[in-house]
Amino acid sequence: MKRTLFALAAISVFATMANASNLDYDADPGAGYTNFFPGGTDFQVLDDVNRTTALGIKQINIMYFSPFGAPADVTLYVYAQNTDGTVGGLLHTQTVFGILSGALSQLQFATPNIAVGVQNLWIGISANRANAGMMLTPPPGTVILGSSANVYAYDQDLSGVIDANEYFQFQHFVSNFAIETMVPEPASMIALGAGLAALAARRRRKA
Repeated sequence: MKRTLFALAAISVFATMANASNLDYDADPGAGYTNFFPGGTDFQVLDDVNRTTALGIKQINIMYFSPFGAPADVTLYVYAQNTDGTVGGLLHTQTVFGILSGALSQLQFATPNIAVGVQNLWIGISANRANAGMMLTPPPGTVILGSSANVYAYDQDLSGVIDANEYFQFQHFVSNFAIETMVPEPASMIALGAGLAALAARRRRKA
C-alpha cells in the first residue's frame, strides 16, 4: 500500500511539473523591426491586445530599443480592457533595472500567473529616459496569434491615468510583444492517466 501511495505521489509531481509554455498572443515576427515608439521619460505607452485564451500569463516578452546613452529602468504595465475598449484596472506592474542601451533587447517579464480570466488587455511600458520604447512592425501579418486594433494609449500628461484624449489609432504599426501562458501538456495528462490505470490494475491483481 505504501509503495502504491508513493507511486501515485510521484506521478502527481511529474504531471504538475510537465506544463508547456504556450503563446496566446504573438506580434513578434523575430525580425524586420522598422520603428519604435519612444514615448518620453516615464511616459506610459500601451497597445491593445486581444488574446486567444484567458489563461494566467507566465511571461510577457517585449522588443525594446534605446539609443546609446545611460542604461534605463523599464516598467511593464498590464491593464484590463473595459467593454468599450478603453484602459481598465491595473492588473500588474514590475520594473527591470539597468537595461543597456544601443541595441535591440527582448525584455522578458516573468509574471506570477496574472490576468486569469481576462482575455482582452492593454500592455505597455515606460522607461526612465527619453527616446526609449517598444519596437513596432508594420502590418499586415505581424499579429501572428490573437488580434489588435492598433489603438494606442499614451499618458502624455504623466497623470498615471489614460484620459479620453490620450488614445489614437496607429494603423501602420503594431507593438512587438508576445504573451506566454502555462497549460498542462496533453502528453503529461495521458501519462498520468496511464500510470493511474496501471496502479489500479496492479491492485486488482493482488486482490
